[in-house]
Amino acid sequence: MFPRSWLRGIMTAMLSIRRRAGRTGLQRMPPLPFHETEFSMTNDQMNALRRRYAELLVKTGVNLQPGQGLLVRGELAHAPFVREVVAAAYDAGAVYVQVDWVDQPTTAATLGHADVAKLALPAYEVTRFQQYVDEKWARLSLVGDEFPEALSAVDPQSLRTWTIKRAQTLKFYTQSMMANQMQWCVAAVPTVAWAMQVFPDLPADDAVDALWATIFKLVRVDQPDPVAAWDALNRQLTGVATYLQRNGVQSLHFVDPTLGPDGKPATDLVIGLADGARWVGGASTTPAGAVFQPNMPTEEVFTTPHSQHVDGYVRTSRPTFPMQREVRDAWFRFEAGEIVEYRAAVGQDVLEQFFTIDGARRLGEVSLVDAGSPVFQSGLLFYEILFDENAACHIAFGEAYPECIQGGGAMSREELAAAGHNFSDTHVDFMIGTATMSVTGRTAGGGEVPIMRDGRFVADVLA
Repeated sequence: MFPRSWLRGIMTAMLSIRRRAGRTGLQRMPPLPFHETEFSMTNDQMNALRRRYAELLVKTGVNLQPGQGLLVRGELAHAPFVREVVAAAYDAGAVYVQVDWVDQPTTAATLGHADVAKLALPAYEVTRFQQYVDEKWARLSLVGDEFPEALSAVDPQSLRTWTIKRAQTLKFYTQSMMANQMQWCVAAVPTVAWAMQVFPDLPADDAVDALWATIFKLVRVDQPDPVAAWDALNRQLTGVATYLQRNGVQSLHFVDPTLGPDGKPATDLVIGLADGARWVGGASTTPAGAVFQPNMPTEEVFTTPHSQHVDGYVRTSRPTFPMQREVRDAWFRFEAGEIVEYRAAVGQDVLEQFFTIDGARRLGEVSLVDAGSPVFQSGLLFYEILFDENAACHIAFGEAYPECIQGGGAMSREELAAAGHNFSDTHVDFMIGTATMSVTGRTAGGGEVPIMRDGRFVADVLA
């Protein structure tokens, strides 16, 4: 569940480890009018909503506690909004706010000219992240590419090598986050380049304003009481997760009858769940009891697949970006939990590099997203995992989440592995959901539990 780029400076391979927090609603709703001029607003109105958004991310997203440190990561183009976040954090009682700036052209220059085989993180960087773990600093990662194509010319082998090095060096930090040992949140800030990807027919300034307005709507900043709206959403998603848990679903059968290029159904995939699999929906909680929203927006309920029990094939429905490179129109076939065949119309070379990462050929997550999601209903392709993953059901290759196994947070690596938990230095989401997808759960006794039909949760799930 992490979105593309939240770990950008830590482990580029984990671009998709997005996470959940308050999904934006599974209720049946008409498409949102994202392209209408009603999103026009004055500068004062826009500035007021940005301040409100910054406060929401600090108080509800990471739920910063008085006396706690906060790490903020953002693109250089995010600077005006980052300043709003810093002010909101100190107003909330932050002991210190550290801002780490991201600049992808600098990363491209490094990987294009450095001897990547000898490149290593300096000790002070490792010490810094160890302090974040020891002192339980919260983390806010802001996504929204300023230079979307900056890494497109980088040699995939160099990118993979450096990705794995950083991932392994800072594994202690990412594992701590995946276990929810501290609060964290991924959210978005528009840039001109990103806005022009989403709204290519608008002038640059109008595209940025339209993207801001879209984000405000999807994270519910435009509602009279955003915090109350997120609380209601968390209750709704928790209800879906409770239904799946109560019915003892032990495997999921995804079928999309739409014919693919080979004349077969686009998807026919059975995903067995880990032993003691736990469905998660809504906000997450640290061991100290701090409730936080890992992704804003978010629409999903998710759990851990069994690393050995995935069979069949699946086609992707939206592009994704392993190692910061686009993969589009991909097809995967599994046997006994492992990818045995794959192809992509765009990004085949990226997949070939990606699947050399240990554990990347097996799944670490399966997530259900209703096609009534406002992200899906917007009709927009965001080119950003934080949003696109919340428009469609998805699977993630790589590392699994201990919180999605009953008692997983207290288990040893050996115990987690025995339950079917997958380990890897990456976690990347691939969207598979469509408006024609059906999902059926199977229980230990062989019974079937209808979950989705035509991309929507059946009535019993939402009751």
